[in-house]
Amino acid sequence: MQTLKSLHEQITQEIINERNSEMAASIAHKRQQAQLAESRQQSELESLQAMGLNVANLNALDQQKADAAQAELNEIQARMDEQSTMSLMSASSLAPGPVQQREGITLTPAWSAGFSDQDVQSSYSASSLSGIDAQVDLTNGTCKNYWNWASGGGWGCTGGVGSNQQWIEFGFWFRPEVSKFYAINPLFRFRGYYIVRADDGVFTCKNAQVVVSAWTNVHQYNWKGWNHVDVLNLKDDNININKRLDTDRHTYNSYLLGGGDWAYIRCTIGLYVRAQGSGSYAKNDFATGNANYLCVPHVHVI
Repeated sequence: MQTLKSLHEQITQEIINERNSEMAASIAHKRQQAQLAESRQQSELESLQAMGLNVANLNALDQQKADAAQAELNEIQARMDEQSTMSLMSASSLAPGPVQQREGITLTPAWSAGFSDQDVQSSYSASSLSGIDAQVDLTNGTCKNYWNWASGGGWGCTGGVGSNQQWIEFGFWFRPEVSKFYAINPLFRFRGYYIVRADDGVFTCKNAQVVVSAWTNVHQYNWKGWNHVDVLNLKDDNININKRLDTDRHTYNSYLLGGGDWAYIRCTIGLYVRAQGSGSYAKNDFATGNANYLCVPHVHVI
């Protein structure tokens, strides 16, 4: 029979390998798509010029709009960052111990890690994590600081796409006493803000998207299957929204577990941003100032 230590090492290494492989594949795919887009853009420019259109004037007009959008974005960013300096709740107060609660038990994280498909060669996106190196850390309580943003470039239809996917993993161990279906109820906590902006015009294909998602899975002998909910999912070609996201989201899941054997509860937060075309921008910020963070402080099991 495996010890809890060996089980922990096995499961967490499996997650690290899986995520790093996924992130590496995503980066390779994005680079391939960027090369194809660059080729298409050059071909389209030549076609427009052959039709007699003044491409230089079109580029100049688009750049003026992009500059105006950037100036407005700078003001929005400064205002949202200022709001984020307000202290809401200390992270240390968010981590209850493994004590009995109601009919079940409350678990706190045993492990956490962060992953990102941020391409260091791209100027269209940035994040608090770079490349495919896992950031394994469980310090400063259970709460973490993560952010990512993406911007677009060019007219949009033929390229200029920025995107970034981050996964923040939290792991919990639970040893059921009897075999039965257990209610697994994580608390996903979000304190931060988002910005999503795009101003589409004729044949420009500009758009932007932000997604914040919560995922739950359990491993005992095998993986039982993902349950997930989008806490936030906004996408449009004409959009200008910037708001704080201060919410606690409890999710309700049920898994059949065997009595006497350890089970690993996997709670994952996803942060995704995508922007296409100049002036388009998307950001998730759960890092700036005292007010911004995210975490899964506990899981309640009944």
